[in-house]
Amino acid sequence: MNRLSADNQVNVSCGFHSDSCCSATVNKPTPVAQQQQTPAMKESRVPIIIVPATLSSVITVHNAVDFLQDYKYVSVEDKKSCSRKRESDVLLQRKKPDISHPGQMITVPYQILDNPSRLSLIDWKRVVAVFVAGPTWQFKGWPWTVKGGSPADIFTKIKGFHLKFTGSKLEANVQTWDVQVLEISSTKRHLDKASVLKFWDTLDKFMVKNCPHLRF
Repeated sequence: MNRLSADNQVNVSCGFHSDSCCSATVNKPTPVAQQQQTPAMKESRVPIIIVPATLSSVITVHNAVDFLQDYKYVSVEDKKSCSRKRESDVLLQRKKPDISHPGQMITVPYQILDNPSRLSLIDWKRVVAVFVAGPTWQFKGWPWTVKGGSPADIFTKIKGFHLKFTGSKLEANVQTWDVQVLEISSTKRHLDKASVLKFWDTLDKFMVKNCPHLRF
């Protein structure tokens, strides 16, 4: 009888009955409890806001941070002229009162992007809002439209917004969709903040009801 060569090894006969019988060394399986566990990656809780990719839109990835974070509208043309690199997504840092600590402020990140085709199914669970331009092709390839749905189905899952200048004509499609229309002046920048506050108030109420898994 062969003796154990180590705590985790045992010699096993190969099955021949000659004096020159070979033997194979087999490792004992390591108990599951002793195996090193690989920690699962935590899902992001950062909300995603989608903006139009078309440069003719009033709001794009170029000026979204200025408007939604800094409460000041800067035209897409002005932002393009001073930006050498085109970003497809940016991170917005929203400052808001900390309800757990009155008198203090907290910063909450939001991801802004204009190319939703690269979102995974898990990422789509973080999409909380979309700024619509009007044309239905903006939603080509979205999870709800590829299954035979319409843009109207999207706004039952994601809060829709449309930003326009006061006095400009409202897009025909927008009139039929369940979206929040926000208006800003083309010249009076001191009025921008009221529209931005309306946006955040509307989105917060939507997220309280529909997105408790995200940080906001």
